[in-house]
Amino acid sequence: MNPKASGLIRYGLAASAPGTAAAAQFLLQLALLRFVDTAAFGQFAFVLGLVQFGYGLSNALISTPYTVNLNGAVLQPAQALSFFTVNLLFSVGWGAICGGAAAILGATHEAWLFALLGFLAMIRWFGRAHLYALHRPIQAAASDLVYSLALVAILGAACLMGLSLAMGALTISLATIAGLAALGSGFLMEQFRRAWSGSLWPYGGVWREQSRWTLLGVVSSEATANAHAYAVTLCAGPAAFAPIAATSLFVKPIALALTSLTQLERPAMARYLTDGNLAEALRAVLRFRVAVLCVWSVTVAAGVAVLAWYPHLLFKSSYDLGSLSIAFSLWAVISLLQCWSMPSSILLQAAQWFRPLAIWGVVCAALAIVAVVGLVLAAAPIYSLLGIVLGQAAANLSMMLLEHRLKRSQPGAAMGAASFKTSPVL
Repeated sequence: MNPKASGLIRYGLAASAPGTAAAAQFLLQLALLRFVDTAAFGQFAFVLGLVQFGYGLSNALISTPYTVNLNGAVLQPAQALSFFTVNLLFSVGWGAICGGAAAILGATHEAWLFALLGFLAMIRWFGRAHLYALHRPIQAAASDLVYSLALVAILGAACLMGLSLAMGALTISLATIAGLAALGSGFLMEQFRRAWSGSLWPYGGVWREQSRWTLLGVVSSEATANAHAYAVTLCAGPAAFAPIAATSLFVKPIALALTSLTQLERPAMARYLTDGNLAEALRAVLRFRVAVLCVWSVTVAAGVAVLAWYPHLLFKSSYDLGSLSIAFSLWAVISLLQCWSMPSSILLQAAQWFRPLAIWGVVCAALAIVAVVGLVLAAAPIYSLLGIVLGQAAANLSMMLLEHRLKRSQPGAAMGAASFKTSPVL
């Protein structure tokens, strides 16, 4: 097959499959907007945000080092097993956090369903990363498609029976089980059987060299991107968070395209850099950026059309249209900044520049947190998104500076990590 055609197919699968997942989740949250009150919707949106945060933590602790090591060096069997063991423990822990958060926010009866969702979602996320690391994107895309179809089908039945917060949590949990099954018995056997024979000891080196820096980077990125969610929910409650969460639905396809293309391109970039082919890695960055900007353009255009002509199809009359329009505009800017910086961030991860990424991430997070808290205290909750804009703008600047340093380093960019660590970062 023509290499360009093959590349288009890979990008089409990576972007369209999570796009269907985004569309299915959009339908679920749209239905919840119509069926449940604002507090219940805020609870659901907050826990779903925690699941998304879990994806980032999974990338930092497990998927990124697993992918980089699998594609950049010989991964020892004992070390490979340790990733599956860590993933199982992480999934159990994150499920408990999701369930606990739901209970604290008042969804006590639904807490066990949200705990189940958190556990299953983390298992499936690493399964997708595992397949991408093995360069099997079609099977990973199949999991997304099965998840999407199952979610729509179960949602239809739930709406006929009467959709509630509990039914919403059960719906997405059952769909996640379907998507997990679509990953294939090979991964499931490795995860649930081989994990027990693995040891955490071989993971220690991965933690010291990579994971602790990627973890710090993800936590700071979460603070940069979602400080408003925690600040608004804690200070004003789930109901105040509901309009912000509702308008964020419009940019969900962008976020999912970013995460999926990250899993697709990170192994390729790691391989290029291991081979000393910085030029090809930079071309991958350009492909990544063009792809996500196309997704951004289509998604934002659709959001503008809905808010301009058909807002009543999505929102109850209790939602203020002016506030929704402001929130959507800010989300569009935030997602544009993310689309621009993410390809560079993945390139730097593939080059194993984890420490400088983490240090810059902490700086950007601090700016975002201070701005968000100040805006929540001084203005309406919706304007807390301006603090996220500031944090993302700072993140873009840091990515530009670090990528420039990488281009100036030796051609073997994967080897450049060591020399960078010993040079001034800021």
